[in-house]
Amino acid sequence: MNTRQLQCFLQVAEFRSFTRAAAVLHVAQPALSRSVRALEDDLGVALFHRSERGVTLTEQGELLRTRAADLLAEMARVRDEVGDPSRELRGELSLGMPPSMQQMVTVPLIEAFRAEHPAVVLRFTEGISAMLSEALLLGKIDLAVVSANEPIASLASRPLLSEDMVLVGPRKARLRLERPVSIDKVATLPLIVTPRPNSVRTLIETALAARGRALRPVLESNATSVMLQLVAAGQGWTVLPYSAVHAALTSAAVCAAPVQGLRIGWTLAHSRERTLSRAGGELSRLLRVQAQRAMQRGQWPSARMEREALPDPALPRA
Repeated sequence: MNTRQLQCFLQVAEFRSFTRAAAVLHVAQPALSRSVRALEDDLGVALFHRSERGVTLTEQGELLRTRAADLLAEMARVRDEVGDPSRELRGELSLGMPPSMQQMVTVPLIEAFRAEHPAVVLRFTEGISAMLSEALLLGKIDLAVVSANEPIASLASRPLLSEDMVLVGPRKARLRLERPVSIDKVATLPLIVTPRPNSVRTLIETALAARGRALRPVLESNATSVMLQLVAAGQGWTVLPYSAVHAALTSAAVCAAPVQGLRIGWTLAHSRERTLSRAGGELSRLLRVQAQRAMQRGQWPSARMEREALPDPALPRA
């Protein structure tokens, strides 16, 4: 059993067709069939049920598919750790980011990483912290920024930064960033919030509960852009991390004010079960650099880098 055989097997399993898998792998179909047959002979089991309509996985094939991706990833990590550290970074890397940081950090981060390490295939996932934490645990992504409020004891994590939560209203509300509002004020407004489970919603509900109040939203949405459009249209108010609101404030579509005593912390996390590759270490470093640059440019006035998150010269570099 070797890496090429496993790669061939996974492609056939994905497409359920030797013909389509051969086209994707740029190999002749007979050569692909021989590779899979050699893998079956080595394991002593049939991995596919073959028919004129295509192929389906046997029970043993299903079991191998659940393990093969992890095996290939682990082999790539070993190669990365043991190999020449001066060589060009290669391989695959998956990153998870919260929707709120899309413009402030995510886009410039991906641009910077691609410019410096074009040979690394980068996969990006955007989602709420609960979803990203689960994906880290399942090995579906390598590195993610998640809320510090998310229970991540089973993940390796490092504090990144914290920022203000802001009340966002229609432009006519004339909220100002230099004039914070109280959580009691928030409780009186028709709120548009994210559905559960969501760390931002939990933060708001906890703050309201501490004042003896309950959250009673008028609308729920899992799309930040839609929430801001609804606020701009006068359909309600919302509370979001400042980073999620910066672009809308710049275009004057809405106005915002910090909520007194309400901040959200962000953590950089990866699985304890899987060693972060050199490419992952470099992405981690660049992420912190991009966050700092946004602060230095004045785009993120309320953000504060955690001391542990300052750029670390000891992190792996290309």
